[in-house]
Amino acid sequence: ATTTTAAGTTAAGTATTTAAGTRQARPSNLPAPLTSFIGRDGDLARIDTLFAAGRLVTVLGPGGAGKTRLAVEAARRHRHEYRDGAWMIDLASVTEPAKVGAAVLAGIGLRGGALFEASARLRDDPAGELDVLADQLGGRESLLVVDNCEHLIDAVAHLIAALLARCAGLRVLATSREPLAIDGEALVPLGPLTLPEPDADVEQARRTASVRLFAERAAAVRPGFDVDERNLGEVLRVVRGLDGMPLALELAAARLRTLSLAGLSDGLSDRFRLLVTGSRTALPRHRTLGAVIAWSWELLNEHERTLAERVSILPGGVTLASASALCAGTAVPAAEIPELLAGLVDRSLLQLAPGPGRYRMLETIREYGLARLAEQGALTGVRDLTARYFAELVARHDPLLRGPEQLDALHVLRAEYDNVLAALRHLCDTRDAGGAIGLAVNLTWYWQMLGRHPDAAYWLGEAVALPAEPPGVERDIAEGVLLLNTIATQSALISDSIVERREELRALTGRLLSRPELPGFAGALTALRLASLEGTEASPAIIQRLADGPDVWLAGLAHLFRAQSAENDGHLDQVRGDVTAALERFVRAGDRWGQAAALPLRALLRQYDGDLDGALADLNEAKRLAREFGSLSLSDEFFIDLRWIDLHVRLGETARATEMIASARERALRSASPELAILLDAREAGLLVRAGDLERARELIESAETGLSEQRPFGGDHGQALVGSVRATLCLELGDGPGAEEALGRAYAEAVGSRDLPIVATVAVTVAELAASYGHYRDVAVVLGAAARLRGAHDRTDPQVRTLSGRGRAALGGECFAEAYETGWQLDAPAALSRADPALLRGAADGAARSRVE
Repeated sequence: ATTTTAAGTTAAGTATTTAAGTRQARPSNLPAPLTSFIGRDGDLARIDTLFAAGRLVTVLGPGGAGKTRLAVEAARRHRHEYRDGAWMIDLASVTEPAKVGAAVLAGIGLRGGALFEASARLRDDPAGELDVLADQLGGRESLLVVDNCEHLIDAVAHLIAALLARCAGLRVLATSREPLAIDGEALVPLGPLTLPEPDADVEQARRTASVRLFAERAAAVRPGFDVDERNLGEVLRVVRGLDGMPLALELAAARLRTLSLAGLSDGLSDRFRLLVTGSRTALPRHRTLGAVIAWSWELLNEHERTLAERVSILPGGVTLASASALCAGTAVPAAEIPELLAGLVDRSLLQLAPGPGRYRMLETIREYGLARLAEQGALTGVRDLTARYFAELVARHDPLLRGPEQLDALHVLRAEYDNVLAALRHLCDTRDAGGAIGLAVNLTWYWQMLGRHPDAAYWLGEAVALPAEPPGVERDIAEGVLLLNTIATQSALISDSIVERREELRALTGRLLSRPELPGFAGALTALRLASLEGTEASPAIIQRLADGPDVWLAGLAHLFRAQSAENDGHLDQVRGDVTAALERFVRAGDRWGQAAALPLRALLRQYDGDLDGALADLNEAKRLAREFGSLSLSDEFFIDLRWIDLHVRLGETARATEMIASARERALRSASPELAILLDAREAGLLVRAGDLERARELIESAETGLSEQRPFGGDHGQALVGSVRATLCLELGDGPGAEEALGRAYAEAVGSRDLPIVATVAVTVAELAASYGHYRDVAVVLGAAARLRGAHDRTDPQVRTLSGRGRAALGGECFAEAYETGWQLDAPAALSRADPALLRGAADGAARSRVE
């Protein structure tokens, strides 16, 4: 490789041409190279050979050897071969071993949680980072370029080993100063670029990679530069003295902007004579590179050195604003900083980074800058200044996440996230409890929007573990948010922990609720969620208080929260008012996230109203808005797909629904969460029963039942209820009344256990079908009415409801059917729940059987 990294703009994707001549996009974030790639053909060929036999290749070498550039070039040349993308994961800025998974999630543009999961309620156990990654990467054909692994070697090794074991289509190209040392790893150790012989002539020298690199980079700063008879001796002295180290060659070439080649050669010779005083245990190439960096540093003027040292504190890159902030209080004039940054780029000490106005410093150079700050005794002070700057940046941008500037604020926080976490780590390390808690609380909504519950749980845990006197309301908020995010990352509501901490939780909720004004956004959100978790009677009052309050965004959130709860309880009149109010307020606030969360609920209402096209439009818009925040998680996509499938069935587009089921099943089976296919099998089995393909329906429902017996996804009870309901329908078509009764009995018990009334309503419709099989059409009408009461709405576009209603009217007459249906509809929720019990039909079934015998 010719340079240690390839900085450039981030590519949204690449495209290849298929056999049919069409262009097929390949997603990727590989940086676009700003300079040509020189040498390393043998190493590229070795990587290709090793990937033909294995799935993990690690490029080894010291800092400055060109590991990153080689890995990126190898990935770039073969990115079209990976159907689901080639992704660059730079771990240089990650300081916590526990954050490696989050870095990979961020690198491939994924949200860590499901935006629609509260409405979907497909499972009670939100996935951890490894599960989310395996969901997204499992079965897909992807390449991860995992860069700068050495400082997190154990954590990286464990994560990559786990992903490779679970994701058969995944390949990993890592760079590190030491091997990962896991099964299946193949190594590509990097030596220096090929060097010319001491007596090489011009043509021989030009053919070597080290001379080609030096000459090309020199020509970039001194147009017209070339290797010829006049300068050959000095070029040989430089490239041989630099041991063919790519970074050293680039730093030296950059000096030709201000030095002659002779001056460069003499200066380097002086530096090399000093190496004998350095560490004799260091590898020669390490000492060579260190000498070149030190010499480059010393050739900077005072202001350039100050700026370079201070921006080395930033693992996530530097902007004009952050550089200016870090130079505050120094002799560096603010007006000179743009020119100084450009000068550091010219000298190869900074590189352009993805995104306008952003620069990054290579890790090898950054390490030198940090050492300089430490030598001066300035490291802690600069870190203090950095922490204050980024705490203020987060405090300014957090409110913007809930308004019309949302996407811009999200872009800033994403770009600065590594620097923000470095600031948070410093605050924790220096025991600044107030600063750490304040910064963590201000990150609350950013974490929530992107589903980064593990990040929230980790950093809030670090912050609240710091001693602080007095505790104060901000600590209460932090503890509440910590609990909520811990719940989101662990088993179902971590019930044991909640029981153990019941009194602590109740006291915490009480302290927050006792305040006349809930303290800020985070305080309001925490109080609302904790009160709901506790089941306190104050919860409705808090929601109303926020819904009527002056904060438009919080009012929208309160209406949305109440709508989601009301839908679960079958109170669709409440849902209708709250969804309308939530959308109106989120639109007024300019918040796309809130709209994306509320639209699926409005789609459900439109579906019940018979406006199926409007429902489809709402789901499409929700997905479009959600994608503005990043790729949807698998459960997000699955939830939307299930809703789309159902709408196409209602529209009579069964073929389209079947295609969507097949596509969604393929993605589920290729993922690390194949249990998602269980509901798809059940859904397709129901369609096949209606189409008369009973044998294939039997195969699918047996597959779903097998999956449920091996695990209990979606909270178990939801899945059992839905699958059992389809099994009962199949039994009825096969003329197996007792089998249908048995399946419905289990399904009804599971549905009641779910405490989700719309799920009970789904089972109740099949109970009505069982009643129809016995010829008891008054029961059919009453149970259909009870099902409508449980879901909170009539469902006249559902094919099963429509068919049963038609049969009931034909048997009873329209007036009698309507009267019986109204009887069920007028029941209260507990009575409707009881009326849907299939056990009530047993007597009718026994009577029908006796009649047939007689």
